[in-house]
Amino acid sequence: MNWEGSFLSNTMKTCHFCHTPIDDGMFIGPETLCEKCHMPLHSCVNCVYYEPGAYHDCHEGAEEEQTDKEEENYCDSFHFGDGGPKSRKDSKAAKARAEALFKF
Repeated sequence: MNWEGSFLSNTMKTCHFCHTPIDDGMFIGPETLCEKCHMPLHSCVNCVYYEPGAYHDCHEGAEEEQTDKEEENYCDSFHFGDGGPKSRKDSKAAKARAEALFKF
């Protein structure tokens, strides 16, 4: 039995819009749509670097701003995310929980 890779990721990659699981081996280009909801997978909200509040809402430092974060884009920095926090509210709550761990 080959266990290699089974511990590499503890989160399932999912579509931001409908939360349908997305195969890790699937090629996701600018025109790739989710098979269930038909929304674009190559979009800011599905990207691992998407962070509302960061410069252009992108941790990778994208030079061109994508005005509609839910539409398909041609960003060279795109890497499909893992369903992490996708809003300022979620990010702030996660940060508060992390900071609470270190208060004595």
